[in-house]
Amino acid sequence: MNIINSSHLGRPGGASSIKIAGAQGFYGDSPKAAIQIAKEKGADYLVIDSLAELTLSILQKDKLKDESLGYARDIEFMATSLFPIAFKNGIKIVTNSGGLNPEAAAKKVAAILEKQGIKGIKIAVITGDNLMPKLQEMQKAGLVLENIDNGLPLSGSAFEITHANVYTGASTISEALDKGADLILAGRVADPCLTLGILIHHFKWRLSPSAFGDESSALSQNDWNKLASGIAVGHLLECGGQASGGNSYAEWPMDYSISNLGYPIAEVFEDGTAVFSKLESQGGKVSRNTIREQLIYEIHDPANYITPDVIVDFTSVKIEDIGVNKVHFSGIKGKPRPEKLKLSIGQMEGYMSDQFFFFSWPYAYEKAERLIKTVKEIWVTLPVKIERSEFSLVGINGIHGSAAPLPPKEILDEMNEIGVRIAIKHNDLRTGKLAMQSIICLGLNGPPGLIGIPGWGKTDRVMLSLWPTLIPREWVKEKVEIIES
Repeated sequence: MNIINSSHLGRPGGASSIKIAGAQGFYGDSPKAAIQIAKEKGADYLVIDSLAELTLSILQKDKLKDESLGYARDIEFMATSLFPIAFKNGIKIVTNSGGLNPEAAAKKVAAILEKQGIKGIKIAVITGDNLMPKLQEMQKAGLVLENIDNGLPLSGSAFEITHANVYTGASTISEALDKGADLILAGRVADPCLTLGILIHHFKWRLSPSAFGDESSALSQNDWNKLASGIAVGHLLECGGQASGGNSYAEWPMDYSISNLGYPIAEVFEDGTAVFSKLESQGGKVSRNTIREQLIYEIHDPANYITPDVIVDFTSVKIEDIGVNKVHFSGIKGKPRPEKLKLSIGQMEGYMSDQFFFFSWPYAYEKAERLIKTVKEIWVTLPVKIERSEFSLVGINGIHGSAAPLPPKEILDEMNEIGVRIAIKHNDLRTGKLAMQSIICLGLNGPPGLIGIPGWGKTDRVMLSLWPTLIPREWVKEKVEIIES
């Protein structure tokens, strides 16, 4: 990371700027910081990033129970708390909270706004990322849909497919804003592309020609750099408070308030440079440390961060503290976008059941080991098939598993308490119930002092796995629809 000359900071060439706030880092994140930003008119846009590969599976589980679901349900609360304040103060909201069902999300939000007497709000619904209807056609056309991780073709998988959503880019976000949208509810738009779409709309940056069906001249290096800068800004905003002092090793011991953490706000200029800050009224910290810590989060190759719209090179980035909770950001380089898009296919792999037990001193470790040995002996006798079982010791290897070496015996012998997590994978609900029922007796029959979490194991937790693959862009046809509440 380099230091830049502060004499060049500010609004380059008098160009107008725009303020975008990271309002949510994940599905279920607190809206407290975003509400305060809206109240203080601290940004022009709020970006709410709800989706991860895990989140789509969570939403699919909802949809399996009720076809009208499949969206991030916290937008229902936001529609009564955050959205009215934002709209009143002229702040627009861009989110991928539509998840697997953007249409239903829009209808739900519109109904909630109407009940509050809020009218005239333009809601954009972005669809086209759902490729479930096209999977068979794609395979017939010769696409093997090879798994990125293991190289196997999708045709070789024995599991039922539950959903298939492709990561899309910024073009539809920009298009929706061009059409006057106050709220955008998208599906699997890639996290940083939410922000990039805003910047393309505001600054009229050029996107890759085919994105809008415009076969004009190719983009210049300067165009790619701007797009890459927009992605970098979006990446810094997408995890909410993680860029403004939350979850920070770089600022440990975090000697600032985190109970009212202020989320990051980026003032972005036409050339792609930005100044990051937060509200003075809230806690947290925006520093060179917090920004660079978030910058490398989930980055595999800093020179080639792949997104639908541009490949980003972070290696020339320049970051500088320019004041209290103010950081200047520049120097990002861009490369032409990838030829293919990532498609995440969900599969139904069965069910998981688990249970936690705890033992206290004396002999806590020996009790835990004896419990595990006994459970294995009982399960061998069952007339059902357990696909996989895992046993971990909470406090020793509950996080790192076998990669965590055991402490010396003298420490194990004196451990004050230890937990045991037992988890199994199975193909039917009967197996899970029978497996957990078979070890209930260990409450009295097992090692002394056993404490179990009430409920004795959840046996109906659906296991959805991920099949990541790459597909040609021409299979993706997005659509923007505007409805008015």
